[in-house]
Amino acid sequence: MANNQTEMSFELINRILHYKGRQAINRLRFLAQASPSLSLAAYELALQTITQSTWDIPLYKETLTAYNKIATANDLPPLAANQEWLDNTQTETSLSLARLENDLKHNTTNLIKDGIRTSYQELGKHYRRVGDLANAHRAFSKAREHATNALHAAELSLASLDLALDAENFKLAHSHAAKAQAGLDSLLGSLELKPNGTKNKPAAGSSLQLSSLPSDPKDPTEKDIERWTERVNLVYALTSLAQGDFGGALRYFLKVGGREAGGDDGEELLATVADIAMYATLCGLAHLDRQQLKEQLIDRLEFRSVLDSEPRLRQILKLFRENKYREVFEYLSMSLPVYQTDLYLYEQTERLMGLIQERAIGQYFGSFSAARLGRACEVFGWSMEGLEGRLEKSIRAGQLVGKLDLANGVLLLQHTPLTRQALLQDVHQSATHIHSQSAAALFRLKLISADLLVAESHSVSAS
Repeated sequence: MANNQTEMSFELINRILHYKGRQAINRLRFLAQASPSLSLAAYELALQTITQSTWDIPLYKETLTAYNKIATANDLPPLAANQEWLDNTQTETSLSLARLENDLKHNTTNLIKDGIRTSYQELGKHYRRVGDLANAHRAFSKAREHATNALHAAELSLASLDLALDAENFKLAHSHAAKAQAGLDSLLGSLELKPNGTKNKPAAGSSLQLSSLPSDPKDPTEKDIERWTERVNLVYALTSLAQGDFGGALRYFLKVGGREAGGDDGEELLATVADIAMYATLCGLAHLDRQQLKEQLIDRLEFRSVLDSEPRLRQILKLFRENKYREVFEYLSMSLPVYQTDLYLYEQTERLMGLIQERAIGQYFGSFSAARLGRACEVFGWSMEGLEGRLEKSIRAGQLVGKLDLANGVLLLQHTPLTRQALLQDVHQSATHIHSQSAAALFRLKLISADLLVAESHSVSAS
Protein backbone atom coordinates (compact mmCIF):
# COMPACT_ATOMS: atom_id res chain seq x y z
CA MET A 1 0.00 0.00 0.00
CA ALA A 2 2.84 2.38 0.90
CA ASN A 3 4.58 1.59 -2.37
CA ASN A 4 1.40 2.39 -4.33
CA GLN A 5 1.07 5.75 -2.55
CA THR A 6 4.72 6.55 -3.28
CA GLU A 7 4.30 5.66 -6.96
CA MET A 8 1.16 7.78 -7.21
CA SER A 9 2.87 10.73 -5.50
CA PHE A 10 5.78 10.44 -7.92
CA GLU A 11 3.39 10.34 -10.89
CA LEU A 12 1.44 13.40 -9.70
CA ILE A 13 4.63 15.45 -9.38
CA ASN A 14 6.21 14.06 -12.54
CA ARG A 15 3.20 14.97 -14.72
CA ILE A 16 3.65 18.64 -13.78
CA LEU A 17 7.43 18.76 -14.26
CA HIS A 18 6.90 18.81 -18.04
CA TYR A 19 5.32 22.26 -17.72
CA LYS A 20 7.07 25.62 -17.41
CA GLY A 21 6.21 29.11 -16.24
CA ARG A 22 2.72 30.01 -15.09
CA GLN A 23 1.26 26.71 -16.23
CA ALA A 24 3.65 24.85 -13.93
CA ILE A 25 3.08 27.29 -11.05
CA ASN A 26 -0.73 27.07 -11.29
CA ARG A 27 -0.67 23.27 -11.47
CA LEU A 28 1.81 22.92 -8.59
CA ARG A 29 -0.11 25.29 -6.33
CA PHE A 30 -3.35 23.51 -7.10
CA LEU A 31 -1.73 20.13 -6.37
CA ALA A 32 -0.49 21.49 -3.04
CA GLN A 33 -4.03 22.57 -2.10
CA ALA A 34 -5.71 19.37 -3.33
CA SER A 35 -3.24 16.81 -1.92
CA PRO A 36 -2.12 17.47 1.69
CA SER A 37 0.49 14.69 1.53
CA LEU A 38 2.23 16.45 -1.37
CA SER A 39 1.65 20.05 -0.35
CA LEU A 40 5.17 20.77 0.93
CA ALA A 41 6.90 19.24 -2.09
CA ALA A 42 4.53 20.99 -4.50
CA TYR A 43 4.87 24.38 -2.81
CA GLU A 44 8.66 24.08 -2.78
CA LEU A 45 8.71 23.33 -6.52
CA ALA A 46 6.31 26.21 -7.10
CA LEU A 47 8.66 28.58 -5.24
CA GLN A 48 11.57 27.47 -7.43
CA THR A 49 9.53 28.01 -10.60
CA ILE A 50 8.36 31.46 -9.45
CA THR A 51 11.93 32.65 -8.88
CA GLN A 52 13.15 31.16 -12.16
CA SER A 53 10.43 32.38 -14.54
CA THR A 54 8.65 35.40 -13.01
CA TRP A 55 9.10 38.64 -11.09
CA ASP A 56 5.93 37.94 -9.11
CA ILE A 57 6.93 38.94 -5.57
CA PRO A 58 3.37 38.83 -4.09
CA LEU A 59 2.85 35.29 -5.39
CA TYR A 60 6.25 34.23 -4.01
CA LYS A 61 5.38 35.58 -0.55
CA GLU A 62 1.90 34.00 -0.65
CA THR A 63 3.34 30.61 -1.63
CA LEU A 64 6.09 30.83 1.00
CA THR A 65 3.52 31.67 3.68
CA ALA A 66 1.39 28.68 2.67
CA TYR A 67 4.45 26.39 2.81
CA ASN A 68 5.54 27.62 6.24
CA LYS A 69 2.03 27.33 7.66
CA ILE A 70 1.89 23.64 6.75
CA ALA A 71 5.49 23.04 7.85
CA THR A 72 4.84 24.61 11.26
CA ALA A 73 1.67 22.56 11.72
CA ASN A 74 3.74 19.40 11.10
CA ASP A 75 6.65 20.43 13.39
CA LEU A 76 8.98 20.96 10.42
CA PRO A 77 11.43 23.85 9.99
CA PRO A 78 10.04 26.76 7.92
CA LEU A 79 11.71 28.03 4.77
CA ALA A 80 13.53 31.35 4.86
CA ALA A 81 12.70 33.89 2.18
CA ASN A 82 15.16 34.25 -0.68
CA GLN A 83 16.03 37.84 0.20
CA GLU A 84 18.61 38.19 -2.57
CA TRP A 85 16.02 37.30 -5.21
CA LEU A 86 13.45 39.62 -3.62
CA ASP A 87 15.87 42.59 -3.61
CA ASN A 88 17.18 41.97 -7.12
CA THR A 89 13.69 41.43 -8.51
CA GLN A 90 12.37 44.61 -6.90
CA THR A 91 15.22 46.58 -8.46
CA GLU A 92 14.82 45.00 -11.90
CA THR A 93 11.06 45.53 -11.80
CA SER A 94 11.38 49.22 -10.98
CA LEU A 95 14.03 49.84 -13.65
CA SER A 96 12.10 47.91 -16.29
CA LEU A 97 8.83 49.73 -15.54
CA ALA A 98 10.53 53.15 -15.63
CA ARG A 99 12.15 52.36 -18.98
CA LEU A 100 8.91 51.08 -20.52
CA GLU A 101 6.88 54.05 -19.28
CA ASN A 102 9.54 56.42 -20.68
CA ASP A 103 9.36 54.67 -24.07
CA LEU A 104 5.57 54.94 -24.04
CA LYS A 105 5.73 58.65 -23.17
CA HIS A 106 8.23 59.27 -25.98
CA ASN A 107 6.13 57.42 -28.59
CA THR A 108 2.93 59.10 -27.42
CA THR A 109 4.50 62.56 -27.59
CA ASN A 110 5.78 61.91 -31.11
CA LEU A 111 2.51 60.26 -32.22
CA ILE A 112 4.29 57.10 -33.40
CA LYS A 113 1.29 54.78 -33.70
CA ASP A 114 3.22 51.55 -34.11
CA GLY A 115 5.58 52.59 -31.32
CA ILE A 116 2.64 53.27 -28.99
CA ARG A 117 1.24 49.81 -29.71
CA THR A 118 4.63 48.17 -29.10
CA SER A 119 5.12 50.11 -25.86
CA TYR A 120 1.73 49.06 -24.50
CA GLN A 121 2.41 45.47 -25.58
CA GLU A 122 5.76 45.44 -23.75
CA LEU A 123 4.10 46.99 -20.70
CA GLY A 124 1.53 44.20 -20.76
CA LYS A 125 4.27 41.59 -20.84
CA HIS A 126 6.00 43.34 -17.92
CA TYR A 127 2.84 43.42 -15.81
CA ARG A 128 2.17 39.78 -16.60
CA ARG A 129 5.65 38.83 -15.44
CA VAL A 130 5.18 40.66 -12.12
CA GLY A 131 1.72 39.10 -11.67
CA ASP A 132 -0.32 42.30 -12.10
CA LEU A 133 -2.89 40.76 -14.43
CA ALA A 134 -5.36 43.67 -14.22
CA ASN A 135 -2.79 46.20 -15.47
CA ALA A 136 -1.53 43.67 -18.02
CA HIS A 137 -5.03 43.34 -19.45
CA ARG A 138 -5.44 47.13 -19.61
CA ALA A 139 -2.09 47.46 -21.39
CA PHE A 140 -2.96 44.81 -23.97
CA SER A 141 -6.37 46.44 -24.51
CA LYS A 142 -4.66 49.78 -25.14
CA ALA A 143 -2.23 48.10 -27.52
CA ARG A 144 -5.16 46.59 -29.41
CA GLU A 145 -6.63 50.06 -29.90
CA HIS A 146 -3.44 50.99 -31.76
CA ALA A 147 -3.18 47.78 -33.81
CA THR A 148 -2.70 48.56 -37.48
CA ASN A 149 -3.18 45.12 -39.04
CA ALA A 150 -4.63 41.67 -38.47
CA LEU A 151 -1.30 40.27 -37.24
CA HIS A 152 -1.16 42.74 -34.35
CA ALA A 153 -4.78 41.98 -33.42
CA ALA A 154 -4.14 38.23 -33.44
CA GLU A 155 -1.00 38.55 -31.29
CA LEU A 156 -2.80 40.71 -28.72
CA SER A 157 -5.79 38.35 -28.61
CA LEU A 158 -3.41 35.47 -27.87
CA ALA A 159 -1.73 37.58 -25.15
CA SER A 160 -5.10 38.28 -23.50
CA LEU A 161 -5.87 34.57 -23.76
CA ASP A 162 -2.72 33.75 -21.77
CA LEU A 163 -3.75 36.25 -19.06
CA ALA A 164 -7.12 34.55 -18.62
CA LEU A 165 -5.38 31.18 -18.25
CA ASP A 166 -2.95 32.68 -15.71
CA ALA A 167 -5.97 33.82 -13.68
CA GLU A 168 -7.60 30.37 -14.08
CA ASN A 169 -10.70 32.12 -15.40
CA PHE A 170 -11.78 29.44 -17.86
CA LYS A 171 -14.97 31.15 -18.98
CA LEU A 172 -13.04 34.30 -19.87
CA ALA A 173 -10.31 32.23 -21.53
CA HIS A 174 -12.94 30.56 -23.71
CA SER A 175 -14.24 34.00 -24.72
CA HIS A 176 -10.73 35.24 -25.55
CA ALA A 177 -10.13 32.06 -27.57
CA ALA A 178 -13.07 33.03 -29.78
CA LYS A 179 -11.55 36.49 -30.29
CA ALA A 180 -8.15 34.96 -31.02
CA GLN A 181 -9.69 32.60 -33.58
CA ALA A 182 -11.46 35.51 -35.24
CA GLY A 183 -8.12 37.34 -35.34
CA LEU A 184 -6.40 34.36 -36.94
CA ASP A 185 -9.22 34.02 -39.49
CA SER A 186 -8.85 37.71 -40.32
CA LEU A 187 -5.09 37.27 -40.58
CA LEU A 188 -5.50 34.41 -43.04
CA GLY A 189 -7.84 36.52 -45.09
CA SER A 190 -5.61 39.61 -45.21
CA LEU A 191 -2.03 38.38 -45.43
CA GLU A 192 -0.19 36.58 -48.18
CA LEU A 193 1.88 34.13 -46.16
CA LYS A 194 5.55 34.02 -46.97
CA PRO A 195 7.06 30.67 -48.05
CA ASN A 196 7.98 28.37 -45.19
CA GLY A 197 11.03 26.35 -46.10
CA THR A 198 10.66 24.69 -49.50
CA LYS A 199 6.91 24.17 -49.29
CA ASN A 200 4.68 26.41 -51.34
CA LYS A 201 1.12 25.62 -50.31
CA PRO A 202 -1.64 27.50 -48.52
CA ALA A 203 -2.36 27.04 -44.84
CA ALA A 204 -4.90 24.38 -43.90
CA GLY A 205 -8.45 25.54 -44.43
CA SER A 206 -7.37 28.54 -46.50
CA SER A 207 -7.49 29.26 -50.21
CA LEU A 208 -4.62 31.78 -49.96
CA GLN A 209 -1.65 31.17 -52.23
CA LEU A 210 1.87 31.75 -50.93
CA SER A 211 3.53 34.70 -52.53
CA SER A 212 6.84 34.17 -54.26
CA LEU A 213 7.64 37.86 -53.81
CA PRO A 214 9.89 39.07 -50.98
CA SER A 215 7.88 39.57 -47.78
CA ASP A 216 8.30 41.40 -44.51
CA PRO A 217 10.42 39.22 -42.19
CA LYS A 218 7.86 39.91 -39.46
CA ASP A 219 5.07 38.30 -41.49
CA PRO A 220 3.89 34.98 -40.03
CA THR A 221 4.66 31.74 -41.81
CA GLU A 222 2.29 28.83 -42.34
CA LYS A 223 3.90 27.15 -39.34
CA ASP A 224 3.15 30.19 -37.16
CA ILE A 225 -0.52 30.24 -38.16
CA GLU A 226 -0.82 26.49 -37.62
CA ARG A 227 0.85 26.70 -34.21
CA TRP A 228 -1.38 29.56 -33.06
CA THR A 229 -4.50 27.80 -34.31
CA GLU A 230 -3.58 24.61 -32.46
CA ARG A 231 -3.02 26.65 -29.31
CA VAL A 232 -6.47 28.22 -29.62
CA ASN A 233 -8.05 24.80 -30.25
CA LEU A 234 -6.35 23.41 -27.16
CA VAL A 235 -7.61 26.33 -25.07
CA TYR A 236 -11.12 25.61 -26.37
CA ALA A 237 -10.67 21.96 -25.37
CA LEU A 238 -9.31 22.68 -21.87
CA THR A 239 -11.84 25.39 -21.04
CA SER A 240 -14.74 23.28 -22.38
CA LEU A 241 -13.54 20.41 -20.19
CA ALA A 242 -13.28 22.65 -17.13
CA GLN A 243 -16.84 23.91 -17.76
CA GLY A 244 -18.29 20.42 -18.23
CA ASP A 245 -18.83 20.45 -22.00
CA PHE A 246 -17.24 17.04 -22.61
CA GLY A 247 -18.49 16.70 -26.18
CA GLY A 248 -17.05 20.08 -27.16
CA ALA A 249 -13.81 19.33 -25.32
CA LEU A 250 -13.39 16.02 -27.15
CA ARG A 251 -14.03 17.66 -30.52
CA TYR A 252 -11.20 20.14 -29.99
CA PHE A 253 -8.80 17.59 -28.47
CA LEU A 254 -9.22 15.60 -31.67
CA LYS A 255 -8.40 18.72 -33.70
CA VAL A 256 -5.18 19.20 -31.77
CA GLY A 257 -4.12 15.59 -32.40
CA GLY A 258 -0.74 14.43 -31.12
CA ARG A 259 1.14 17.72 -31.03
CA GLU A 260 1.81 19.60 -27.81
CA ALA A 261 0.49 23.15 -28.20
CA GLY A 262 3.06 25.57 -26.87
CA GLY A 263 6.62 25.24 -25.71
CA ASP A 264 7.99 26.92 -28.88
CA ASP A 265 9.19 30.51 -29.33
CA GLY A 266 8.70 31.33 -25.64
CA GLU A 267 5.11 30.03 -25.48
CA GLU A 268 4.23 28.03 -22.39
CA LEU A 269 3.14 24.44 -22.87
CA LEU A 270 -0.60 24.18 -22.23
CA ALA A 271 -0.96 20.38 -22.19
CA THR A 272 1.37 17.44 -22.70
CA VAL A 273 0.47 14.62 -25.07
CA ALA A 274 -0.05 12.36 -22.03
CA ASP A 275 -2.55 14.79 -20.51
CA ILE A 276 -4.35 15.24 -23.85
CA ALA A 277 -4.66 11.44 -24.05
CA MET A 278 -6.11 11.31 -20.53
CA TYR A 279 -8.60 14.14 -21.12
CA ALA A 280 -9.75 12.81 -24.50
CA THR A 281 -10.14 9.25 -23.20
CA LEU A 282 -12.32 10.32 -20.26
CA CYS A 283 -14.45 12.57 -22.49
CA GLY A 284 -14.77 9.75 -25.03
CA LEU A 285 -15.88 7.21 -22.44
CA ALA A 286 -18.50 9.64 -21.14
CA HIS A 287 -19.73 10.93 -24.50
CA LEU A 288 -19.32 8.28 -27.23
CA ASP A 289 -20.98 4.95 -27.94
CA ARG A 290 -19.06 1.80 -28.93
CA GLN A 291 -18.88 2.54 -32.65
CA GLN A 292 -17.92 6.17 -32.10
CA LEU A 293 -15.14 5.14 -29.70
CA LYS A 294 -13.72 2.92 -32.41
CA GLU A 295 -14.00 5.45 -35.21
CA GLN A 296 -13.09 8.67 -33.41
CA LEU A 297 -10.49 7.49 -30.90
CA ILE A 298 -9.15 3.96 -31.30
CA ASP A 299 -8.85 3.83 -35.11
CA ARG A 300 -8.43 7.55 -35.78
CA LEU A 301 -5.13 7.96 -37.62
CA GLU A 302 -4.49 11.54 -36.41
CA PHE A 303 -5.01 10.47 -32.78
CA ARG A 304 -2.91 7.32 -32.93
CA SER A 305 0.29 8.98 -31.65
CA VAL A 306 -1.63 10.35 -28.64
CA LEU A 307 -2.83 6.92 -27.55
CA ASP A 308 0.57 5.43 -28.38
CA SER A 309 2.03 7.70 -25.70
CA GLU A 310 -0.35 6.11 -23.15
CA PRO A 311 -0.90 2.46 -24.26
CA ARG A 312 -2.91 1.71 -21.12
CA LEU A 313 -5.58 4.19 -22.21
CA ARG A 314 -5.92 2.50 -25.60
CA GLN A 315 -6.43 -0.78 -23.75
CA ILE A 316 -9.08 0.82 -21.51
CA LEU A 317 -11.01 2.03 -24.56
CA LYS A 318 -10.94 -1.46 -26.06
CA LEU A 319 -12.05 -3.08 -22.79
CA PHE A 320 -14.94 -0.63 -22.52
CA ARG A 321 -16.12 -1.56 -26.01
CA GLU A 322 -15.91 -5.27 -25.13
CA ASN A 323 -18.11 -4.95 -21.99
CA LYS A 324 -15.13 -5.72 -19.71
CA TYR A 325 -16.08 -3.03 -17.27
CA ARG A 326 -14.42 -4.43 -14.15
CA GLU A 327 -10.93 -3.66 -15.46
CA VAL A 328 -12.05 -0.24 -16.69
CA PHE A 329 -13.51 0.84 -13.35
CA GLU A 330 -10.56 -0.58 -11.43
CA TYR A 331 -8.26 1.58 -13.54
CA LEU A 332 -10.46 4.66 -13.13
CA SER A 333 -10.64 4.12 -9.37
CA MET A 334 -6.87 3.75 -9.16
CA SER A 335 -6.41 6.95 -11.22
CA LEU A 336 -8.84 9.07 -9.19
CA PRO A 337 -6.01 10.89 -7.33
CA VAL A 338 -4.70 12.10 -10.70
CA TYR A 339 -8.12 13.37 -11.79
CA GLN A 340 -8.93 14.99 -8.44
CA THR A 341 -5.66 16.94 -8.40
CA ASP A 342 -5.79 18.07 -12.03
CA LEU A 343 -6.46 21.76 -12.61
CA TYR A 344 -9.04 21.14 -15.36
CA LEU A 345 -10.60 17.89 -14.16
CA TYR A 346 -11.11 18.28 -10.42
CA GLU A 347 -14.53 19.98 -10.54
CA GLN A 348 -15.80 17.56 -13.21
CA THR A 349 -14.39 14.26 -11.89
CA GLU A 350 -17.52 13.13 -10.06
CA ARG A 351 -19.78 14.01 -12.98
CA LEU A 352 -17.44 12.35 -15.48
CA MET A 353 -17.32 9.12 -13.47
CA GLY A 354 -21.12 9.18 -13.20
CA LEU A 355 -21.56 9.62 -16.96
CA ILE A 356 -19.10 6.81 -17.70
CA GLN A 357 -20.97 4.50 -15.32
CA GLU A 358 -24.31 5.45 -16.89
CA ARG A 359 -23.00 4.72 -20.37
CA ALA A 360 -21.57 1.37 -19.24
CA ILE A 361 -24.88 0.40 -17.62
CA GLY A 362 -26.82 1.40 -20.72
CA GLN A 363 -24.50 -0.54 -23.03
CA TYR A 364 -24.52 -3.69 -20.91
CA PHE A 365 -28.21 -3.93 -20.03
CA GLY A 366 -29.48 -2.50 -23.32
CA SER A 367 -29.28 -5.87 -25.08
CA PHE A 368 -31.20 -7.83 -22.40
CA SER A 369 -34.86 -8.21 -21.63
CA ALA A 370 -33.91 -9.68 -18.25
CA ALA A 371 -30.49 -9.71 -16.60
CA ARG A 372 -29.26 -11.36 -13.42
CA LEU A 373 -27.83 -8.87 -10.96
CA GLY A 374 -25.29 -11.37 -9.61
CA ARG A 375 -23.72 -11.76 -13.03
CA ALA A 376 -23.77 -7.98 -13.55
CA CYS A 377 -21.90 -7.49 -10.25
CA GLU A 378 -19.11 -9.70 -11.58
CA VAL A 379 -18.98 -7.79 -14.88
CA PHE A 380 -18.83 -4.35 -13.26
CA GLY A 381 -16.85 -5.29 -10.17
CA TRP A 382 -19.39 -3.60 -7.90
CA SER A 383 -21.13 -4.84 -4.77
CA MET A 384 -24.80 -5.84 -5.01
CA GLU A 385 -25.79 -2.80 -3.00
CA GLY A 386 -23.75 -0.49 -5.21
CA LEU A 387 -25.19 -1.98 -8.42
CA GLU A 388 -28.75 -1.72 -7.15
CA GLY A 389 -28.23 1.93 -6.23
CA ARG A 390 -26.85 2.78 -9.66
CA LEU A 391 -29.62 0.87 -11.47
CA GLU A 392 -32.28 2.59 -9.40
CA LYS A 393 -30.77 5.96 -10.29
CA SER A 394 -30.71 5.07 -14.00
CA ILE A 395 -34.33 3.89 -13.95
CA ARG A 396 -35.52 7.02 -12.12
CA ALA A 397 -33.64 9.20 -14.63
CA GLY A 398 -35.30 7.37 -17.52
CA GLN A 399 -32.02 6.02 -18.91
CA LEU A 400 -33.27 2.46 -18.40
CA VAL A 401 -36.90 1.42 -18.87
CA GLY A 402 -37.54 -1.48 -16.53
CA LYS A 403 -37.90 -2.56 -12.92
CA LEU A 404 -35.79 -4.28 -10.30
CA ASP A 405 -36.96 -7.67 -9.01
CA LEU A 406 -34.85 -7.74 -5.85
CA ALA A 407 -36.47 -10.93 -4.57
CA ASN A 408 -35.15 -12.88 -7.57
CA GLY A 409 -32.11 -10.69 -8.18
CA VAL A 410 -33.17 -9.78 -11.72
CA LEU A 411 -33.50 -6.56 -13.72
CA LEU A 412 -36.50 -6.71 -16.06
CA LEU A 413 -36.23 -4.35 -19.02
CA GLN A 414 -38.78 -3.11 -21.50
CA HIS A 415 -37.68 -2.40 -25.05
CA THR A 416 -40.10 -0.47 -27.22
CA PRO A 417 -39.58 -1.55 -30.85
CA LEU A 418 -39.57 1.15 -33.50
CA THR A 419 -42.88 1.40 -35.34
CA ARG A 420 -42.86 1.60 -39.13
CA GLN A 421 -43.70 5.30 -38.97
CA ALA A 422 -40.91 6.01 -36.46
CA LEU A 423 -38.44 4.05 -38.58
CA LEU A 424 -39.36 6.01 -41.71
CA GLN A 425 -39.10 9.25 -39.80
CA ASP A 426 -35.64 8.27 -38.58
CA VAL A 427 -34.53 7.47 -42.14
CA HIS A 428 -35.92 10.81 -43.34
CA GLN A 429 -34.07 12.72 -40.61
CA SER A 430 -30.81 10.94 -41.47
CA ALA A 431 -31.22 11.72 -45.17
CA THR A 432 -32.01 15.36 -44.39
CA HIS A 433 -28.93 15.61 -42.20
CA ILE A 434 -26.69 14.12 -44.91
CA HIS A 435 -28.17 16.47 -47.51
CA SER A 436 -27.61 19.46 -45.24
CA GLN A 437 -23.97 18.48 -44.60
CA SER A 438 -23.35 18.01 -48.34
CA ALA A 439 -24.89 21.38 -49.16
CA ALA A 440 -22.79 23.06 -46.46
CA ALA A 441 -19.60 21.40 -47.75
CA LEU A 442 -20.33 22.53 -51.33
CA PHE A 443 -21.07 26.05 -50.14
CA ARG A 444 -17.78 26.18 -48.22
CA LEU A 445 -15.89 25.00 -51.32
CA LYS A 446 -17.45 27.88 -53.26
CA LEU A 447 -16.39 30.32 -50.53
CA ILE A 448 -12.84 28.96 -50.60
CA SER A 449 -12.67 29.22 -54.38
CA ALA A 450 -13.75 32.88 -54.03
CA ASP A 451 -10.98 33.57 -51.44
CA LEU A 452 -13.50 33.98 -48.63
CA LEU A 453 -13.27 32.47 -45.16
CA VAL A 454 -16.06 31.68 -42.75
CA ALA A 455 -15.14 31.51 -39.08
CA GLU A 456 -16.31 28.46 -37.19
CA SER A 457 -18.60 28.93 -34.20
CA HIS A 458 -17.01 27.98 -30.88
CA SER A 459 -19.78 28.55 -28.35
CA VAL A 460 -20.00 26.27 -25.34
CA SER A 461 -22.93 23.95 -25.72
CA ALA A 462 -24.62 22.05 -22.95
CA SER A 463 -23.09 18.63 -22.44
